[in-house]
Amino acid sequence: MLWIDGVRAVAIFMVVLLHSAAPLLYKYNEVPLEYWFTGNVYDSLVRSCVPLFFMVSGALLLKRDEPITDFIRKRFSKVIIPFVFWSLFFVFWASLYELRSGIFASSFYSLVFQPSYYHLWFLYTLVGLYLYMPILRKIVNNSNNSLLVYFIILWFVAVAVVPSGERVSGLDSFVDLSSISGYVGYLVLGLLLSKKTYNLKQATLAMAAFVIAVCVTIFGTYYLAAQNEGVFDGYFYENLSPNVIVASGSLFVLIKFSIESLFKGGETCISKSIRSVSACSFGIYFIHVVFLYLLKNGDLGLTLSAFVGDPVYSVPATAIVVFIASYSTVLLMKNIPFIKNIVP
Repeated sequence: MLWIDGVRAVAIFMVVLLHSAAPLLYKYNEVPLEYWFTGNVYDSLVRSCVPLFFMVSGALLLKRDEPITDFIRKRFSKVIIPFVFWSLFFVFWASLYELRSGIFASSFYSLVFQPSYYHLWFLYTLVGLYLYMPILRKIVNNSNNSLLVYFIILWFVAVAVVPSGERVSGLDSFVDLSSISGYVGYLVLGLLLSKKTYNLKQATLAMAAFVIAVCVTIFGTYYLAAQNEGVFDGYFYENLSPNVIVASGSLFVLIKFSIESLFKGGETCISKSIRSVSACSFGIYFIHVVFLYLLKNGDLGLTLSAFVGDPVYSVPATAIVVFIASYSTVLLMKNIPFIKNIVP
């Protein structure tokens, strides 16, 4: 399905843009306010990136019916090799290239439980979701849409509404909703939203919801930073915050509607490019942080980061260059025997 590839392609570029803008957010008192705010706007726009990946997994995998052993074998054969390789790669990278003292020995010990580099947290979460998915499949496949909607509402209350209420009130809730917490709701949400074909009115409502959610993220984050004398507070950036959940679901609908509306005929150059980027998205996720670091240090003959000039231009420029470099590298790696297994 081209729209699934479209969601993946958009999500992976959003990841690169997020990490291109993120360094500005910790410099509230060190850069002009408009520069910090620009980074905040870019980052707020793309907070849905990882939830989109989880929703795609739900849309593709929850409706399948296969033995648990087959599911585990297929999923983990795709994940384990890159998981091990990139975890070890970034141990060496951080120790030998970035010269972080003390990380080498400690990282080997903690790899089973903690990521060796900041973006690899996604893999650990994905493994947990895969382990739980055969159970969730049985629940989903024996439930009607009304029950799944109830599941999503209860999940939203558990992971977003209750924590927000606790933060605002300072009181702890004694209602135990821990059995329906974490990212599992994104899997079910992705499945539910994938079942429908959307019209222009529904897409317009999704656009409005996305804009409102992004504005809440932008101004909520600015308010918290100003209240904390410039110390960054990422509450509104969290993947399970109410605004990010709304933005993620809305953007999923928007991309599905746009792709299905624009590509009704046969294959075109654009649709082929979308499929190609989608196929490379896992590899791009792993490797893009390397190019971010090399460009920041000028090690590729070009110095480029959010801090080079006006971030209105430097952030998207950095993201585009990093994305093209990462995509090209992954395309090359996919054509090399054995190497292709680390960028599935």
